[in-house]
Amino acid sequence: MAELAEPDRLYRVRQFFRRPEKIWGFLLLAVLIVLVLIPLVYIVVNSVIFDAAGPRLVRGAREGQLTVFYWTRVLFGSIAKSIFYGPALHSLLIAVGMTAISLSLGSLLAYLVVRTNLPWKRFFAVVLIIPYIVPSWTVALAWIMVFKSKRFGGVPGLLNYLFGIDVPEWIAYGYLPIIVALGVHYIPYTFILMRGVLANIDSRLEESAELLGAGRFEVLRRITFPIALPALGSAFVLTFSKGLGEFATQAFLGLPIRYYTLSTRVYSALHNRLYGEGYVLSLILIITTALMVWMNQAILGTRKRFVTVEGKGTRKKPVSLGRLRWPMTTLVLLFVIIFVFGPLLLLGWQTLMRYTGQYGLDNLTLHYWIGKADLKLADGQAGIFRNPFILKAIKNSVLLAGTTACFSGLIGILIGYSVVRNRGQIYSRLLENLSFVPYMIPGIAFGGIFLTMFARRWGPIPALYGTFALLALTCIVKYLPYSSSSGIAAMHQIDPSLEEAGVVHGIRWGTRFTRIVMPLTKSGILSAMLLTFITTMRVLDVVVLLVTPKTTLMTSIIFRYQSQDFIQHAYAIMLVIVLIVIGGHVVLNRLGGRIEL
Repeated sequence: MAELAEPDRLYRVRQFFRRPEKIWGFLLLAVLIVLVLIPLVYIVVNSVIFDAAGPRLVRGAREGQLTVFYWTRVLFGSIAKSIFYGPALHSLLIAVGMTAISLSLGSLLAYLVVRTNLPWKRFFAVVLIIPYIVPSWTVALAWIMVFKSKRFGGVPGLLNYLFGIDVPEWIAYGYLPIIVALGVHYIPYTFILMRGVLANIDSRLEESAELLGAGRFEVLRRITFPIALPALGSAFVLTFSKGLGEFATQAFLGLPIRYYTLSTRVYSALHNRLYGEGYVLSLILIITTALMVWMNQAILGTRKRFVTVEGKGTRKKPVSLGRLRWPMTTLVLLFVIIFVFGPLLLLGWQTLMRYTGQYGLDNLTLHYWIGKADLKLADGQAGIFRNPFILKAIKNSVLLAGTTACFSGLIGILIGYSVVRNRGQIYSRLLENLSFVPYMIPGIAFGGIFLTMFARRWGPIPALYGTFALLALTCIVKYLPYSSSSGIAAMHQIDPSLEEAGVVHGIRWGTRFTRIVMPLTKSGILSAMLLTFITTMRVLDVVVLLVTPKTTLMTSIIFRYQSQDFIQHAYAIMLVIVLIVIGGHVVLNRLGGRIEL
């Protein structure tokens, strides 16, 4: 028996190495354990030991000593209200407010575009995606330009200049502008998800209810809303979890008046090297986001489901708006003008102003775009296309976004290949779940984790702080959920028999993968790459703690210039980001045909 067992084991080993999807699966699982699971364990462990700042805070403390001091300090200490409970309440209220705006307006716009006889629907379907393409703080910066006043914002804003109105502080900064800016930015989440669901609803369901005497609002409440609830739940989780960890908008509109949130408190703690405090706040953010995802799965996973796509076909009849058709069209058009094109036009105008706060035509200039250094303007900062520091940042940002998109796309399809081809295996489920974990970690916390982990040497891995490699590694892992989800979805659409035919003909795995799998999943890969490219180009929270003068990015320069009141430079750089993102969208569409986010 022993003699038979040995050849049997050798046979199994040989069979294993003939299955590349298993090899890739185990390799990728090992990489994700190192880059996702170990960092989580790292911050948990380091939240209960004294860091280098411990001896300064507690007499007799030694670095590396076990302690619950940081948890006690954050949750029950004398300053707990200012460093945790106050910011946590602000974060929760912001997430609720922006989610309410995003879900209500996004659902309404999706219903009008998909289900009614609203004119210019194709135009609206395209432009309503733009708020997601541009940075989330576009509306925030435009809001400051319009509403700031001499009393607390230095030079006056447009409203103060034109009408002499000195708006209250709560309108210019704080809760209201934050939820408006973030709510508008995340409207595309709800719009895209709801648009897909509403497009598949059979009009005969609604017509049958109307024949039985149901009014229009009852039809919406009893038929349309229940069918769309799963998509609405997904939009809720996406928006609410993003709102809890969002950094840039909360920093621009909150920090000037000391309106702190959890994400800005995490930034402050890690930036000031209070790592223990920052880890505790980060873990609270991570746990809260994970609970939101779990609640969504628990609620929507057990509720009733409704079949709307059948083999016998469906009927799509637009709902007539009647007398409301043109009033609703006007309102949608006003929304597009004010919140889609308006912020970009306002910020573009600001970049042409020689001196801020003076809105006359005699104050226009191209200095902040192509001007030479002038000590009378912006402390001698040359225009962005003559400034070597800014040009280097543009190069770094494009290189980082391109690198992240390419590597994420390749890793994503390999994860999808391993997960789908090994469906039912334990390590397949582990691989799929681990690839999604970075989504649940707020960006500011994720950047802080990688900063502290790779600030020193780990075995053969050298210290990476201050290198481009650290930026690329952090962004690739952080945005891996986009590409892995797309890769898994794309691989589900490919019949395994196509690849099996190649095996029968003796074609090696590498050739099968590049000649069969890659071409068939091209659209999914490019969609993931596009989404990753866009997100990386406008990212700030993930990289704000990682950049150095050598690896500075456009977004970090905007953050710095905005705080230094070099707003023309900051807004010009942001418009360059928008142009690059749109250009990347066009290029990838030409490479892979029409693809969508």
